[in-house]
Amino acid sequence: MTKKTVWAEDGGVFLRDVLSTGHLQSIFLPYDGYLHVLPRLLSSAAYELVPLDGYAIAMSLVSCAVVAAISIAVFHLSRVLTDSVPVRVMIAVIPILLPIGPNEIQGNAANLHWYLLWLTPWLLLCKPKSAAAGAGLFVVTFVTAASEIITGMFLPLAIWAAFRKRAYVAPAGLLVGLVLQVLTTLSKPRFNGAPPPTDAVDPLSVLMGYVLLPIGSIWNPDSRTLASGIVNFGAWALVVPCLLLVGLLVYVLIKGDRAFQWAAIIALTASALCWTASVVLSGNPMFNYSKFSASDWANGFAFVRYAAAPAMFILLLIPITVAVALQRGHLQRGVTPLLAGIFVAVLLLGYFPTATRPVGPAWSPGVDAARTLCSSDPALPSASAVVAPATWKFAQVVIPCEALRKD
Repeated sequence: MTKKTVWAEDGGVFLRDVLSTGHLQSIFLPYDGYLHVLPRLLSSAAYELVPLDGYAIAMSLVSCAVVAAISIAVFHLSRVLTDSVPVRVMIAVIPILLPIGPNEIQGNAANLHWYLLWLTPWLLLCKPKSAAAGAGLFVVTFVTAASEIITGMFLPLAIWAAFRKRAYVAPAGLLVGLVLQVLTTLSKPRFNGAPPPTDAVDPLSVLMGYVLLPIGSIWNPDSRTLASGIVNFGAWALVVPCLLLVGLLVYVLIKGDRAFQWAAIIALTASALCWTASVVLSGNPMFNYSKFSASDWANGFAFVRYAAAPAMFILLLIPITVAVALQRGHLQRGVTPLLAGIFVAVLLLGYFPTATRPVGPAWSPGVDAARTLCSSDPALPSASAVVAPATWKFAQVVIPCEALRKD
């Protein structure tokens, strides 16, 4: 993603609302029926701390910093699963080096909720050792839930953590955040008219999409190459990664102890639920893969953001398998740093695609043009700057001339 472009909601919703309502008032404003507390906080901070011309770069930097912070946090939180540092490094790098990340996900706050989904189960398994740590854990979990309503799929894990581990802080934060999300979506529903039919995407397409995107984007990060292989040779190219994943799962379920078995089951369940909920609720016909023609595969198939969180949970199976092999003595501890290095290297190979999104207008020249308009006409109340994608309904950000003149 180019750091010179403001992507979608980062400008068209979050910055727009900061400009029109103010910092505090915008934090809990609903958008599309949900709360987006963390992205709104970041947008407010970026607008306040840097000149408006630098908003695009600031949002990119703070968004990447959040992902880095999530990775560091998960490195420490994953100690609940294994003490092996190389295995925890493998877990920690998953969000940073996710192959689909550069496609659209990284460098913007609008897509941070996928990373928050990845963080949620690790938070729920944490039992803080001090009041200060507990307060921090509650706030982080609350903000996470108040930024992504799909975190509700982890409620069973939260209940288990509260009653079996006596870990109450993170489950409480999750519950409070979800209550606010539910109240928001009830009072300000996502669809004012008739929602898209939930059967717009047939079950076979949901299953095909799960193999094609969360799994396929890991195996072959270039969507065009994957689509070409499907057109020319059918879906056989995806049989290999699916069999590998099944093999990893079977190994963990047979050889792992109960903690690793449940970790693998939770990872796959979270992956499947996240994908299914995102696709079905979107009602977008672009996911009707079972009805694709050769032309659709050639021109209409692409990796999309919905694959991000499911792919992260799928990748988690690999370090879990390594941890089980260590536990069983099937691997020597001296080999694990090498395996961690190979894991990182493989992710890096797929991390640099030939093209990334968003591609759109540079933000700073747009702000300069808007400022020029305001300067040339003292009576003008506002001017607009454009964000990507240009065809989006909120691609124009209306900026008050007062803000431009004093910036």
